[in-house]
Amino acid sequence: MAYTHITPGWKIEVSAHYYFDKKTDRIMELIQLPQEELTAMEAASVKREEAIFSRFFSIEDEWKKQAAETVALRKAREYLRALPVEHTSNQWKTNQAGWQELSNMVYKLSYRIEENKKPDGRVVNYKLSWQIHYNTLQHPTPDLIGSGWQFGGQRDKIFAARDELDRYLQGRIKAYSHLFTEISPPIPKDQKGRFCVNGVLLPGYTVEVTAEERLEELLSFLDDDLFPAEAAPPPDTPDTPQSDIPQEEESEMKQTLHTIPRNQSQNREPVPKPDTARKGPRKPIHRKTAPAR
Repeated sequence: MAYTHITPGWKIEVSAHYYFDKKTDRIMELIQLPQEELTAMEAASVKREEAIFSRFFSIEDEWKKQAAETVALRKAREYLRALPVEHTSNQWKTNQAGWQELSNMVYKLSYRIEENKKPDGRVVNYKLSWQIHYNTLQHPTPDLIGSGWQFGGQRDKIFAARDELDRYLQGRIKAYSHLFTEISPPIPKDQKGRFCVNGVLLPGYTVEVTAEERLEELLSFLDDDLFPAEAAPPPDTPDTPQSDIPQEEESEMKQTLHTIPRNQSQNREPVPKPDTARKGPRKPIHRKTAPAR
């Protein structure tokens, strides 16, 4: 007999086969009973069998949780087994295959120059191969191809003169130089998966942030409390600020100010002026007189 239980994403199927055994079989005993009694006994046995099978459901959720924990542990171990990528710290180096290589944790630019020579040793032309791609993991799952892994390069490009090749190569290097200013430059958002293991970004990497996302992040830090609305003055408080001086003293001060004579400056003690270094007689002062009417 077989019983099957299906839940979303899971399927439990239990089956068993019964083989005839003369020592344990009850057929000889049961055939002595009436047909009606055997029918009733069979129905009761089926119900008990179904009840026993239903016990699988009571532990199904517990089993699924534990199975998920096992999978998570395996994926965590796989993440920790991932080896960091090798790179040249944005310095030009020659690899084992003779390619000149410039790399960091995210990008790798490499090129190779070959000479085509005649049998007498004279150079016929020069051949350049170059490529730029993401410097992705080698372990545990190497990502060396795939759509978008290499986003620039040429193979066996021929140049008649070496200086022509050098000018072209320097132009290519300059075009991608902005990718090699940091050891771990931000990863383009659509390439994040290349630097993840089981969906988790590896340590030391960051993901590029668009201008819109940066603006939203800045706005999220703003709080309405930073710009409180101006509080209206209480009904019984005038808009103009009040003086801290008592009213009696304030009235006396006003009266004193009004009685100060306008020529008070003339009554002040004169300040002696310093002697000047002028020599000779002082020039007479000429005063202008109004013309007689």
